[in-house]
Amino acid sequence: MMKTKKVFFAALLAALALNFLQAQEAGGGNPSQDQNSSQAQEAASDAKGGFQNLFGGSYVPPKSAKEFWSQVSPFVNLGANITLNTESKLKSAPSPTAFAFAVGGIWPNKAFLSFQPRLSFWTSYYLWDGKNALPAEIENRTAFALNFMLDLPAAATFRFQKFQVEAGAGLGILARAALLANGVSEGDSGATGSAGGDKKEIQKWFWGNARFLYTEFFGAWEWNFTDRIAAGFELRYYLPIGSLADGRGLTESIFALSAKLIF
Repeated sequence: MMKTKKVFFAALLAALALNFLQAQEAGGGNPSQDQNSSQAQEAASDAKGGFQNLFGGSYVPPKSAKEFWSQVSPFVNLGANITLNTESKLKSAPSPTAFAFAVGGIWPNKAFLSFQPRLSFWTSYYLWDGKNALPAEIENRTAFALNFMLDLPAAATFRFQKFQVEAGAGLGILARAALLANGVSEGDSGATGSAGGDKKEIQKWFWGNARFLYTEFFGAWEWNFTDRIAAGFELRYYLPIGSLADGRGLTESIFALSAKLIF
């Protein structure tokens, strides 16, 4: 009986010693191993943070209208639009340059990929040559055109510590309204017989054969002044789908160079 008790107490002491050693390993462990593990986790976190700084953080869908608008960054553009004209300079103007103003928005504003709709405006002069509406110099003008370009591009934003770079592509819709130019009367002579008739042909030409459709590409560079405010430069190119379909090549292409302010 005494022998059985001794065996029982020996087994109990062995079990207690084993539990104590396991607790020490789980709680304390090797200090140098813990330090190395902590440094590795820190390095991984830093690397992940750098990646997110370059490509943007993860997108969180808005749960309310207020949250949605907090994810939108408005922006404005001020610059010049050059419309390529490859027609004879004897009957039309050289490629005209016009001052342009635009407003738009970036959503979501902190993501790598975003949607950046924009509406720009500029004015120009046109004449009718009997077949096409062509850019006109002021002394040969017939129509005064109001130009509204609606941009619907997607963009990728590469973020660095002090600046960011954007690249995007999408669809452009050019809405144009032709009015008789100042100093031109309905009854003045024209290719159709009157300036009023030429103006109507110009308006129809604007909307015929998909001349209002463009494919656009753009790039931008902006300096970050604060978390919300950035300013820089932007270059856009509009490829004319209608002119390509008409067999007129790249004429009516638009090059837009502007300053960009995001706030």
